[in-house]
Amino acid sequence: MSKRILSFLIVFVMFMTASQIAAAQSDEVAIKKLIANWEKVLNAGDADGGKDLFMPDGVFMPHGSPAQVSAKAIYAFQDTLFSRGEAVDYNFDPVEVVILNGWAFARVETTGIWKSKDSGTSEKIDTKSLFVLYRTNAGTWKIARLMWNSNSGN
Repeated sequence: MSKRILSFLIVFVMFMTASQIAAAQSDEVAIKKLIANWEKVLNAGDADGGKDLFMPDGVFMPHGSPAQVSAKAIYAFQDTLFSRGEAVDYNFDPVEVVILNGWAFARVETTGIWKSKDSGTSEKIDTKSLFVLYRTNAGTWKIARLMWNSNSGN
């Protein structure tokens, strides 16, 4: 009888581990898709497209600017930013994703070009970002915090 129970427990643990791995992989795919959607928003200059990507109390901490606290403030900041310039061929590369108890942390490398609408000048972009994401009660992932800075020190 004890062999049957032990066999059952081994199979149960293996099944649970496999299902946890599958869930984590599914979450990682969803998180990378969310980051890809943020990339699309920037490349399209579409502040409206980014409205649903952040938590209502989300915080965006851009390099060299004050923190934007709330999805509404983030939208206003992005709308102003897109009126002044455009992202060209931004590429977001998630190099690390860690998921823990409904939270996730993604370290992302970004390259591209920022083109000023006022001066017409272009600036090469080479940055690193830290995304802090939250799984909502509906099971979807949203950006809770986003911080980035330049790799070149500018």
